[in-house]
Amino acid sequence: MQTPHKSAYDTQAKQRHDARATKAAAEAEAATIAARERRQQTLIGAIVMLVIVALISVIGVTGWNQHVKSVRIKNQTASAAYQELQEVAQKPVNATDKAGLYACKKAKLNAKAPTVEIYLDFLCPSCGELNRTLDSTLERMNKARQINIEVHPVTFLDGNSNDHYSLRTASAAAYIADNDPDHLMGFVSQLFAKDFQPSETSYKPVSDDQIICQAVKAGVNKTTATKAMQGTYIEYMGKASTYTTLHRPELCDTVTHPEGNTFSTPLIRVNGSVWSLSGINYDDLVAHFEHSLGIKSKDVGKGKVLPSIGANEKPRKV
Repeated sequence: MQTPHKSAYDTQAKQRHDARATKAAAEAEAATIAARERRQQTLIGAIVMLVIVALISVIGVTGWNQHVKSVRIKNQTASAAYQELQEVAQKPVNATDKAGLYACKKAKLNAKAPTVEIYLDFLCPSCGELNRTLDSTLERMNKARQINIEVHPVTFLDGNSNDHYSLRTASAAAYIADNDPDHLMGFVSQLFAKDFQPSETSYKPVSDDQIICQAVKAGVNKTTATKAMQGTYIEYMGKASTYTTLHRPELCDTVTHPEGNTFSTPLIRVNGSVWSLSGINYDDLVAHFEHSLGIKSKDVGKGKVLPSIGANEKPRKV
């Protein structure tokens, strides 16, 4: 028979044992939960690292590919760049062999008139300023066949936009030159309109529909304007820009850039000679242009009067 003291002792011992067991079970469960959470965190960490590594790899490969492409283009010879241009499947028909877009049908070119080449990027603010100053004179002389105009869109400012604005508009210009060349200069002017031309430094996206609207304002019919934005000549104009800006040293204005190896826009050539804009005040630009071609202001737009320099002479010095 147990004494009361022993019975109480046993009860207390059992309680202490049960408490220790409960505490041990709780600690074991906590340890299990902690271990599971550590495994989960380790797994999540590993997945995150794999994702980061994968992203770095993709970015690295993309960056490397761009670097390789840039080096390849830089080291490419002029003949190779020209060959690539000629091998493009979709080429405009109403164009020169060096990607100049005629502002009239080839059959209407005047063999006795000077040829005026205009090199521009539709995102270039200086190109816009030049066009807005000289446009009226160019258009009147072009319509009267007093000059033959070649428009050379380049796209070296394309990276300043986030929707390939320079390249899209260059392609559209090539399509219009092929299908409605009489309105090409009007389209150029509408793209350079002061209330339309996008900013080079704070560019905001320009939709295809907005460009189509400018073409229609220039007199291009809606169907042609819409088709012009389908990117038919994207590849051609891209390669044309590479060839023009990197591989044609004869286009460098050595007056503005004495080092002789810098291409910049706007650029005008008359009968194959660079017409330097250096030192010319834009207020006097039209008068200087007329003087360089040898034509009086009163005769601009009169088809029977051709510039005195004809089709072969260099522009007269200002």
